[in-house]
Amino acid sequence: MALSALPKQEFLVFTLIFLAKLCCYTAGDAQVVPGQMIAKALSCFNNKIIYSGCDEAYRLTESGNLNVPPEATNLFCNGPCLGETRLVLSCINDVISGFLFYNKATVRDINYALSSGCSFTSQRGRS
Repeated sequence: MALSALPKQEFLVFTLIFLAKLCCYTAGDAQVVPGQMIAKALSCFNNKIIYSGCDEAYRLTESGNLNVPPEATNLFCNGPCLGETRLVLSCINDVISGFLFYNKATVRDINYALSSGCSFTSQRGRS
């Protein structure tokens, strides 16, 4: 009977270790909690150094939206907004490489939309 309990204990210990690693993991010497990483990624949107010249109405949101009307495309693409938005995306990607916006878009999706929307093709201002 004692022998049949041993595999259950080993399974329990393995499960607890797995859950501990799932909840938290170490990066270098510091322990990083996933919730803290998400908060750090979201702080990229409010970084006053990154977003300093782009009108707040045209900034990328946590939902993954860029609310730039077609008539403001040139202002967005030729002004500070395009570069600052790319810096925000880079900041997010540096924190969490697989970051998903609320609308399920990835950093790569947003970069593609920026490239397409600011291109000098028929897609300009439409992405």
